[in-house]
Amino acid sequence: MKKILLLFVIVTSSMAISQDNWCGFDKKMNKEFQNNPILENEMYDRFERIANGQIVAQDRTDPIIIPVVVHVLHDGDEGNISYAQIQDGIRLLNEDLNRLNADAANTRNTTQAPFLPVASTIGIQFVLAKIDPNGNCTNGVERRDSPLAANIGNDDNTKFYANGGLDAWDRNKYFNVWTVNDIENDGAGTILGYAQFPTWGSASTYGLIMRHDRMGEIGTSFGGRTLTHEVGHCLGLLHPFQSGCGSNGSSCSSQGDGICDTPPVNEPHWSCAQSQNYCPQVPVGDAYGFDADDQFENFMSYSPCQNMFSEDQKSVILANFSSINHLVNLASHNTQTATGVNLPTALCKAEFLSSTNIICVGSTIDFSDNSFFGVSGRNWTFNGGTPSSSIDSATTITYNTAGVYPVTLEVTDGTTSQTETKVNYITVLPNPGLALPYHEGFESLSAFPDNYTYFIENDDNGNTWGITSDAASTGGVKSLKLTNYNVTGGTEDRFVSGPIDLSVLDASENFLITFDYAYNKRTAGDLEKLRVYVSKDCGVTWSLRKNIQGDNLSTITNSSEFVPTDKSEWTTITIDNVTSSYYVSNFRIMFQFLGDDGNNIYLDNINLYPQSWLSTPESTIDNAISVYPNPTTNLVNINFVSTSNQTVTIDIYNAFGQKVTEVFTGDVNIGENNFSTSTASLAKGIYYIKISGTSASKTIKLIKN
Repeated sequence: MKKILLLFVIVTSSMAISQDNWCGFDKKMNKEFQNNPILENEMYDRFERIANGQIVAQDRTDPIIIPVVVHVLHDGDEGNISYAQIQDGIRLLNEDLNRLNADAANTRNTTQAPFLPVASTIGIQFVLAKIDPNGNCTNGVERRDSPLAANIGNDDNTKFYANGGLDAWDRNKYFNVWTVNDIENDGAGTILGYAQFPTWGSASTYGLIMRHDRMGEIGTSFGGRTLTHEVGHCLGLLHPFQSGCGSNGSSCSSQGDGICDTPPVNEPHWSCAQSQNYCPQVPVGDAYGFDADDQFENFMSYSPCQNMFSEDQKSVILANFSSINHLVNLASHNTQTATGVNLPTALCKAEFLSSTNIICVGSTIDFSDNSFFGVSGRNWTFNGGTPSSSIDSATTITYNTAGVYPVTLEVTDGTTSQTETKVNYITVLPNPGLALPYHEGFESLSAFPDNYTYFIENDDNGNTWGITSDAASTGGVKSLKLTNYNVTGGTEDRFVSGPIDLSVLDASENFLITFDYAYNKRTAGDLEKLRVYVSKDCGVTWSLRKNIQGDNLSTITNSSEFVPTDKSEWTTITIDNVTSSYYVSNFRIMFQFLGDDGNNIYLDNINLYPQSWLSTPESTIDNAISVYPNPTTNLVNINFVSTSNQTVTIDIYNAFGQKVTEVFTGDVNIGENNFSTSTASLAKGIYYIKISGTSASKTIKLIKN
């Protein structure tokens, strides 16, 4: 699904971040401590043991090399950051860890802030993996278009494929980073990222999550040290303000961040004031022996002047790499070999990205070569596209004919070549779309979704919309059902139409969308939502037109699995706020359901038409239209009642909106009219019979077996 346009406000500052909160680590840590109160004492006890030399780093002469995988969760938009931007983020991280950052020269060395002598080179290098957990070639990045996971709460749902995210790779071999569009903070401030401490939490969630616009310094990024800061947490470091100033006579290992050469502070501070000093005590074992100023230079602070880690922070990190099992494994030479980070760069895979893969006739798609590594030449093949080939690393292709098309990319490094072909990759929808009036009662669908007239978007690959014979609102035995009974976790499922032609409407027309739904809550506290969006650009962008949630969706609580058995259990909704700017030939509609551990929901009897047709469409062509047999093989019969003498055309259209058969054009009389036509030459699939009279038309779906 592409971007959903909603009203929002952007607040900017010179720092481009909120000064309320930009690291979600504290919230995650407090939750862990609530679940297991002894963790906090164990954490500070570990700091004490490292400071006393009871836990020390193993001697090694080579740098610690950490394989990295970046899981990119996006919404088909700018959150799908480039490989170059990810590389830039890793570059900046390595510079900070090894004191190669340009602003390292800004570390103070004054009487009250003697921090330059303790500024440390950690000796760690993060490198994108070259071999994935299955032994295949990788560039250390995997991607998923998932609106559900790209905009998340301060939780770990994004770290699981079943929740719409991407699963962590084995933490014993890979350091996991997830990038997302946005991280919610319960209405308080802005969270740029959060991390998991190495000594608590699940193996399947170890790593960090961060916003894409804080990765590196190029592309979508606003810059900053989010990745460096969150990696610090993952390797065992706290905020300098973590436990406040402490008390006189307390150990430096039991207050602030538990680090003896980073003076404690009482709360997050955001300035670079040279005389900033918020804790007048001198902790026992302090590295300076006097009340030093706050070390706002530290990467674990919230200051905009971050530029250093300290020697004691280095001791903690290296001790953790020598004593915490999964970090020991992560830094081992065997892991370097298993993940390929010590291999030379060589071409091993052809891969490409596209701005979308579903468009309407006449639209364009941007393609980019994402192959790895060392590409010196390439050949693209775009069946159905214009141009049909290219040798450029990035190219824009126009598709002028409806259909489904493959894309092929062949790359070479001058010696070897690799090829990637994605079959049935590009779907080009008809423009104009289906004619009005539009009706769907789900009675005659043989293939659902068909990915022409109907699409399903199911980010978590769990239960989703499907045709059912369990219930129907009126006039049939089928409806559309989302099996949602007792489905755990927040889910999102979308049912999307193909293009519908509204360009025939006059701007003065009032356009209506009506549909029926049936739903019961499972518990009184369920907050499930049914939303209806519309698009005027073939689904590139979407605008919300109806939101029904909570008690407005249903006040009835049903602890059993809900199946409607009576007409009274169905609700009819009318949407009349679609303005004339949407009267285009490639209009689309989308139904989105957001689950909350609730119950089943059913849709039926979807209609789109101008309000003026309410009084006229039945005046010339009666509702009593019969098309049989349906599905058909060789012959179809069409019977309808005309309420006036008039001129009528009867045509058959394919799923792309192209006329394939002209059944009849001429005058008919009042009363019943019967026509027959051969369908033997038609390919198997979905078709539409359109009967157009003097002042109205009807469209009936036909299935050819």
